[in-house]
Amino acid sequence: MTDSDPDEIMAAVARRGDVLEVVGGDGTRKRDLVASLDISRSTVDRAVRELEGTGLVERTTDGYRRTLAGELALREYRRFADHVAGVLECRPLLAELPPDTPFDGALVDGCEVVRPTRHSPNRPVTRLTDLVRRARDVRAFGPAVFPQQVDAYHESIVDRGMEAEILLAEAVVERLVSSYSRALSEALDTGKLAVRVADGPLPYSLTVAETADGPAVGLLVYADGGSVSGYLGNDGPEAVRWAEREFERRWDRGRPLSGIGES
Repeated sequence: MTDSDPDEIMAAVARRGDVLEVVGGDGTRKRDLVASLDISRSTVDRAVRELEGTGLVERTTDGYRRTLAGELALREYRRFADHVAGVLECRPLLAELPPDTPFDGALVDGCEVVRPTRHSPNRPVTRLTDLVRRARDVRAFGPAVFPQQVDAYHESIVDRGMEAEILLAEAVVERLVSSYSRALSEALDTGKLAVRVADGPLPYSLTVAETADGPAVGLLVYADGGSVSGYLGNDGPEAVRWAEREFERRWDRGRPLSGIGES
């Protein structure tokens, strides 16, 4: 085996991944690779030579097979490729956020993306609202609030007994107090809602919900003018853990609702 740095190994897997996939762990002959992949014998020869040179495959009496290093490298490459695919799918949403925005890569792994359309501009907000309606416990923060969200939280807290901790921008809290005072008071009176005011700007709306199907994360991203750019959803364990930590970090710095208007 020749010495190779990680970049060379990953480049080899990227170039020869189709061959590495088919080789398997039991041994595959070159003629079978040609037939399975519908490529020329010369291409197979070059691929096998490169993979063997980096220690990702080895020759046996039954043909060529993946080594343990090849198995692990292929597994990591698949994971990397899936992650990049998630990044590319979310690219229109990520483009709305500054480069230093707190945002973990786990959020894009296997994510669901919902964009507004000409005929359904509210699709992202509706998707996040649906998550709230399915939840028995919600922790959320955001720089904006929409009427359908107010209705969903009110009904879920007052009628279903959902528990919620919500951190909002000060202007949003003031709007709730002035425009939705009755709904807000009724929800607060249940003792199941806690509201805090954020200590600074919030880059997006994030919701961590505990549902009958397990925990899930929903996130709304906004364009420069304040319109909703899209919804990103994820129920992966790593995404949920990161979202919980991010909420707790911001929640701990917030101040209680009772602080509004006090001198």
